Amino acid sequence: MALILGAFIVFLAYKGYKRNSSKPLLYVAIGFALITAGTIAEGILYVILGSELLSAMATGTAIMVLGFVVIIYSIYSVK
Repeated sequence: MALILGAFIVFLAYKGYKRNSSKPLLYVAIGFALITAGTIAEGILYVILGSELLSAMATGTAIMVLGFVVIIYSIYSVK
């Protein structure tokens, strides 16, 4: 479910970027893509690859934090 909703948000933000040529919307799309990728990576690392739970959570969280940083960047930097 996270993959579907995340992909939909990324699609909408990217579509808005293309329509309005708005750099902040591009960064929002990238940020949500990273947040979605972090969630998916955590599951893949733990369930499929058999990684330690703490390691999988740390990796997924690091990717998600990077996504949030990109979204914050889109809010405060580009005018």
